[in-house]
This record gives sequence, structure tokens and C-alpha cells, in this order.
Amino acid sequence: MFWQDAFIVAVGVCLLGGGFALRVLVNRRRFYRRGPGGLQHFSRYSKAVLSSMVEGFLLFVSIPMMILGMLVLFFWSIYLIERGRYIIKDSDKTEKSIAEPTAHFLVPAEEGFGRKKICPIPANHSLTSMSWLG
Repeated sequence: MFWQDAFIVAVGVCLLGGGFALRVLVNRRRFYRRGPGGLQHFSRYSKAVLSSMVEGFLLFVSIPMMILGMLVLFFWSIYLIERGRYIIKDSDKTEKSIAEPTAHFLVPAEEGFGRKKICPIPANHSLTSMSWLG
């Protein structure tokens, strides 16, 4: 389970980080192309059109990457919380069964006394009647 958890968390972090990295890369390129007047300067028209299209596509792709990365991490954390609750419920059941046994080594489980604590001495035994105390 550890490797599965680590893989899914890594995928979520990579999607989230990749989306941020794409946005930073595109905005950094746009920043360094700007001149003193705030406009982007290109050497050729074809370079301007191609760069704008590719950068626009990368910005468009980065948004679903970040959203998907956040959703993967969010739903995986909810799954881990629910799995932890399930494990805690199972451990409570095992602790209870260890604390209150339903069978004893002197009395087979098939002849056991149900869910109450086991007493290997029968009810009609002379020690249980306490008649010898007076």
C-alpha cells in the first residue's frame, strides 16, 4: 500500500507543480519580451503568431493540470482518512474480542457460554453455590 500511496501523491504533486511551472515559463518569456512601453517585441510576424498560439495553448493546458492535481490530492486524502477509520474500527473489534473471550481452553467453543465471560466451573458445582461459607 505504501508504494501505491506514494505513486498517487507523486502524480498529484507533478500535475499541480507542472501546471504552475508552465504558467511561470510562459509568463517569464512574455515578461522578457516586453520593451520600455510595455508591449511585446518580435523580430518577425510569423514568430509573433506562432509564439502567441503556443503560449496560449500552454496556458490553457496548465489550468486543467492544476485542477486535476488538486482533485487527485484532495480525493486521495479523503480516501486515506476513510481507510484509517476502517482500520481503527477493525482494531477495536479485535481488541474487544481479546479482552472478552467467548470460549475457554477447558470449554470448547461449540459448547461455549455465548457472549458472556467464560467460567469453566459449572453452575451446579458445590463451589458456586457458596453453601460451605455458612
